[in-house]
Amino acid sequence: MSTPPRTTDPVALTRALTRAVAALGADDPEGFEAASVALAAMDAGQVRTVLGRVLRGALEELHPDGLDADDLRAVVQRCTRSAPAWFPALDPQLLVVALVGALGEHPEEGEAPRAPHEAVLRHGLLLAADVVPRTGRPLRAHLDAALAEVRRAETVEMP
Repeated sequence: MSTPPRTTDPVALTRALTRAVAALGADDPEGFEAASVALAAMDAGQVRTVLGRVLRGALEELHPDGLDADDLRAVVQRCTRSAPAWFPALDPQLLVVALVGALGEHPEEGEAPRAPHEAVLRHGLLLAADVVPRTGRPLRAHLDAALAEVRRAETVEMP
């Protein structure tokens, strides 16, 4: 008998993402740890999809004419410089993996370091804490838009 896929409650996902990003902004390592552990326990695909859509939406708002390599490099450099000193195992390569994944691209085998879901997730949260406030819209607005897009995509029938 196969195990049914895990689903994540959108309210719990929204709360955990909000807590994680707020903890980064408040320099709260304990709050970040608790929220990121809660997120890591949720369905990885769903968490990646929503966080990726949040990041992609924010980046598209900030760069309406499109992103280029210099824009992406600047995001990674800014996140690396602004990361809290307590951020566990900050790795600029994992910032790139999280950023490129949010844009829907996935590196070929061997092009990027293999890392556990939780490590990439934490780096994605760091990106969200840096990028989303620059849009001038609250994280909740980005989360609502991402969840609406996920719901819309789930209702579209495949041919």
